[in-house]
Amino acid sequence: MEVTALTLNCWGIAGVSKDRRTRIDAIGSHLQLGHYDFVFLQEVWVEDDFQAIVKKVGNIFPYSHYFHSGVIGGGICILSKAKIIDVLFHAWSLNGYIHKIQHGDWFGGKGVGLCTVVYHGLKINLYVSHLHAEYNPASDEYCAHRVVQAFETSQFIRYTRNKADFCILGGDLNTEPENLAYRLICDHTSLKDLYLSTGKPEIEGMTSETPANSYTASESLRACPNGKRIDFVMCSSRKGLQIETIDVNIPLPPRIPNYPFSYSDHEAVCAKLRILESQSVSANQKWSKDTSISSLKEALQVCDAALRNIANDRRNYWLAFGIFVVLLAALPFTYDGSRIVHYTLTVTHLLLTLVAVFCLIMATVWNRIERHGILAGRLAIVTRIQALEDS
Repeated sequence: MEVTALTLNCWGIAGVSKDRRTRIDAIGSHLQLGHYDFVFLQEVWVEDDFQAIVKKVGNIFPYSHYFHSGVIGGGICILSKAKIIDVLFHAWSLNGYIHKIQHGDWFGGKGVGLCTVVYHGLKINLYVSHLHAEYNPASDEYCAHRVVQAFETSQFIRYTRNKADFCILGGDLNTEPENLAYRLICDHTSLKDLYLSTGKPEIEGMTSETPANSYTASESLRACPNGKRIDFVMCSSRKGLQIETIDVNIPLPPRIPNYPFSYSDHEAVCAKLRILESQSVSANQKWSKDTSISSLKEALQVCDAALRNIANDRRNYWLAFGIFVVLLAALPFTYDGSRIVHYTLTVTHLLLTLVAVFCLIMATVWNRIERHGILAGRLAIVTRIQALEDS
């Protein structure tokens, strides 16, 4: 049996993403061609965009599922030629910061979604995911969040794949092959990055901030002239089946026909694979305990560093709160002289009060939420390490 899968980050943020409606329509037109069996989409933040795609491709993909989560939706969905018989979604315990409005990950309620289908007699688990973005490689404040998300994704796949003949993960993982989050997912699920099986050079598989993309900023090209490979199609199979990679490519042209811009700020990834019967253990099923333990211990170090940073942040927020309270106490609440001075004092009091309340919330409620999220991930990692070392 041959299967063709496509993954694409659609960059569909209402009011922010340029040319969104035209691009969503063009994506739907491309999917209408019927080249794919399964499609994994990310950053479809507007539900109407999802419905527009579904309506356009309904004759090709009669089955679809959108994973609702968070304030503006999970942003991830799956289109399938095969009937979806079961669905499940896991929202991550850590997903950015509520006050980082410019990044917006927290409002998206990201996670990992699962659709189970039966296709040509085989039970297939389809996973779609979108890990937290990096934003600043030189100072990655979300590193621990992304590492915990990757570990939770690997755990989710491990616990739900048992009865599947084979699994496909498609998504924007916001991590490159040499990064820890990527290794956590591959090392703990036996998922195989299909692009690596093609033997093609890494430069041909770049999917983000590529030179050919119309939305790539010049500063991104200066930092990384060839772009990054952060969008993946990965697979694994049960014993008795073997996955053979036929091809993995970038299927969309650099520009939408008749328009001067690209389909998205990411490139799509198309993977064509063949499922064969085999009595031997295939390469994608081989697993190294030592490699798994090594990546877990590295993740443990990231969690420990994050916990130290969280403790420092808590002290800083308490200090800032105390300073603003002192300033509020020192300022007079009324002034009988100039009206301008009176209004200035009123506005100053209001701003200082708002900032003081923000610092108080960050030092207490939010700090504990983040700390508990890191601790939960850390304890799960420790448990997994101990189990592997004892096995």
